[in-house]
Amino acid sequence: FVQLLGDKIHDHPRQLLFGIVQGGADPALRMECGQRLEEIGFDGYGFGGWPLDRDGSIRLDVLKMAADAMPDTKPRYAMGLGRPEEIVACTQMGYTLFDCVIPTREARHQRLYTFTEPAFSPGGLTTEGDFYRFLYIMDDHYRRDPRPVEEGCDCELCQNHSRAYLHHLFKVGDSVAYRLATIHNLRFYSRLMEMLR
Repeated sequence: FVQLLGDKIHDHPRQLLFGIVQGGADPALRMECGQRLEEIGFDGYGFGGWPLDRDGSIRLDVLKMAADAMPDTKPRYAMGLGRPEEIVACTQMGYTLFDCVIPTREARHQRLYTFTEPAFSPGGLTTEGDFYRFLYIMDDHYRRDPRPVEEGCDCELCQNHSRAYLHHLFKVGDSVAYRLATIHNLRFYSRLMEMLR
């Protein structure tokens, strides 16, 4: 199917099309798949499969295998990966595109990402994840906290509202709370990518 698709994609104007590098945890299969997809000539390449070990942790070695099987000259897409430390690790492997539900899901659960001091130091963005933390806005001590969620953040929430206000909005079930928390988490991710580039 992919070969048939490859025969057609060069003849028609279209959106970008990515080839997905499959092969499980086998480096030879990943490399073969990557080479064959490159021969077809896609606009970019994505990681195929879900690289989890028995404990449910991401297998960075499998992500690296897939990245090594992708051409350096095209975008590399790490589909579905999105914890901040995973993004740091994947950018070090050459991945440039990411998508995930984490920022919005965490916002719905009243968890907001904030950078810690190491994030702003040279080499502070590590695969250990010590450059950020969660702020759980429903903790009672935020009920009267006049500070923004994160000092220095330029999102709508941090520029205009306090932790106490967001705590109140969640407490009374106001849907604006979800919007503001989502905006903040998305801006956290945007700032992370700015730092990595």
